[in-house]
Amino acid sequence: METGINNILNKLTESEGVIGVLIADEHGLCLGVRGIAKASSAGFIASIAAHAKELTELRTGGNEDTPTISVEYGNNTILIRSEGNHTLAVWRS
Repeated sequence: METGINNILNKLTESEGVIGVLIADEHGLCLGVRGIAKASSAGFIASIAAHAKELTELRTGGNEDTPTISVEYGNNTILIRSEGNHTLAVWRS
């Protein structure tokens, strides 16, 4: 699994405009980080994804896809998405 996560992190980091990448488990444990992303933010990232999913389920009765959260600050954006037991955050400039 570790090799797969490292491959994903490396591939995403090489994408144009990407300045950071983080993968966390469902408990907020950082599984991998690259670029400007900080491992200490994994819990916050996983929490944001979990709360967004709960809000979506309240509105739709649980029939909707997992939401993608976009947090904009300055000239940068953080995209957060949870899939299964993992949450991915991508920092873009």
